Amino acid sequence: MKKEFNQIYIVKENDNIESISKKYNVSPISILITNNITPKMIKKGKVLIIK
Repeated sequence: MKKEFNQIYIVKENDNIESISKKYNVSPISILITNNITPKMIKKGKVLIIK
């Protein structure tokens, strides 16, 4: 049985979906779907779940 560990990331100034996805080695679409957001909703202080 595979365990999934979620990480929490707080968006910082000048972050975008591409930079966050590269940092965690996940696809941008994965972050968007997991958090039920669009790229325009990525703002400083937003809490994201990274799978």
